[in-house]
Amino acid sequence: MMPVLPFLVIATVGLPLLWLLTMPFAGRWQRFGLPILPLPALILALASTSGWQWSLPWLLMDSQWLLDDLRRTFLTLTALLWSTAGVFALGYLDNRNLNRFLVFWCLTLTGNLGLVIAGDAASFYTFFALMTFASYGLVVHDGTAEALRAGRVYMVMAVAGEMLLLAGLMLAAEEADSLLLTELASAVATAPRAQLIIGLLITGFGVKAGLPLLHFWLPLAHPVAPTPASAVLSGAMIKAGLLGWVLTLPLGQASPGNWGDLMVVAGAVASLGGALAGICQQQTKAVLAYSSISQMGLVMLLVGAALATPDRAAVIVPVIALYALHHGLAKGALFLSTAVHPPAAGPVRWAYWLLLALPGFSLAGLPWTSGALAKLAMKEALASDQLTMATATWLSPMMTAGAVATLLLILRFLWLHHTQAEPSANPRWRIAGWLLTVAGSGLVFWVLPWQAGDLVEQPYWLPKAYQYPALLAPIGLALTAGVLAALLVRRAPAVPPGDLLALWPSRRPFPGAVRVQPAPPGENLRRWANTVSALSVGAETHMRSGGLLALAVVVLLVALINQVS
Repeated sequence: MMPVLPFLVIATVGLPLLWLLTMPFAGRWQRFGLPILPLPALILALASTSGWQWSLPWLLMDSQWLLDDLRRTFLTLTALLWSTAGVFALGYLDNRNLNRFLVFWCLTLTGNLGLVIAGDAASFYTFFALMTFASYGLVVHDGTAEALRAGRVYMVMAVAGEMLLLAGLMLAAEEADSLLLTELASAVATAPRAQLIIGLLITGFGVKAGLPLLHFWLPLAHPVAPTPASAVLSGAMIKAGLLGWVLTLPLGQASPGNWGDLMVVAGAVASLGGALAGICQQQTKAVLAYSSISQMGLVMLLVGAALATPDRAAVIVPVIALYALHHGLAKGALFLSTAVHPPAAGPVRWAYWLLLALPGFSLAGLPWTSGALAKLAMKEALASDQLTMATATWLSPMMTAGAVATLLLILRFLWLHHTQAEPSANPRWRIAGWLLTVAGSGLVFWVLPWQAGDLVEQPYWLPKAYQYPALLAPIGLALTAGVLAALLVRRAPAVPPGDLLALWPSRRPFPGAVRVQPAPPGENLRRWANTVSALSVGAETHMRSGGLLALAVVVLLVALINQVS
């Protein structure tokens, strides 16, 4: 380990904590440290040309911190997004509850960075729990009734997820007789209680990653959190659950049960279900939250394929990291754009809308973007002739349908932003943070030789001729469906953020919160029934809700085409 590396490692997790000690002296100037705090981690990720491991026998139970190719990619994403979001926060925050925001921001940042470099279960869980519980303060920062309700849902699901995760890690550590994450994964594959342990790890990390039926906190927390916090929540923090899956599940080893195929099915449900709910949202940040659920569904497909097909895991895992980096930066740029006002007129307005749409179209696989590299790498890694029949049946149609659904959500986001955002001046720091994130989303892949070099045959910005149809067809289908929806839809049906949580009775979230009149018995169920019936009461209603109809038709057509071919 080079002499400078211990300093960078300590600064990675220690600088945000040390910054908190300056609060009594720095006052309002302390906010200017937000972009600086993640920089040691970013330098550590970009400057380390080879892996390293550092033993800390005095910390917890002989902690092991390390950096390899997988963690380097996740650390690059985490540090870069937290830094650019910190720049954005300088032009976003006011003095209201500023100290509280800074405390929870620094604690959450420490946990998010620390879990990436943790190599043992004790360190990983400690940082993971710190990130989970400290981020509650970011969710409820505004103190409104909606924010407190979202925080309550988040905390209930977070505690449940932490309990499941802790149980899974303890059982795995008992089987491995070790706390090293590398030894946990291999021991789980042959453990007598392997099915139980795998189930606990999938669901425990699944709360953070937006697993179906564990996703409810996402569309509630993102709209109410401050915009910089929303960007890191969706761009970096939900990737912690994905990293946990990759580090602890027995990928590359024969494991009992059909957990891989089940994750593929769960990914399909999240990808299309998130899209269906997302295009029925009325708030831009809620649309992006469901887009994150949908995109994480595609990543679940990758994890499920790696779990179901051990021989392909070594190829799939780097693609998972690559896709996480691509999605995290693009989604962070989109969330930050929700608080950037459009210019009044002129060429600057056209540039604004171009930069606003570019990360979204990148998510859909637009050629010459990071999304094109991610999509091509996914297709290469998920070669159907080397996967199990059950897994291969889902993957090809779901990847195409997922790209169509992604762009439909982006079109919905752009339409809502166009109708709701009013031209106004933007603080310079806010514009700088947004532009840096957009630039990072488009350019960071040029400096990642450790991941992108062997995944595709040529640079992603220059696909081969035969690859353009696969990249452009979903975009064409989505644009066609969007135009049809705009022509046919009078009023899109509304699905409340949190979807199935609309069935849950409303209660006052916290002492001191705004008092909410309790709903009469059965009122929530009646509202949900009305929402469901509004989606399917006949041909005329379907024509009015053309967005859903178009999405369903496109998905069915894509699936049919893939089956025939």
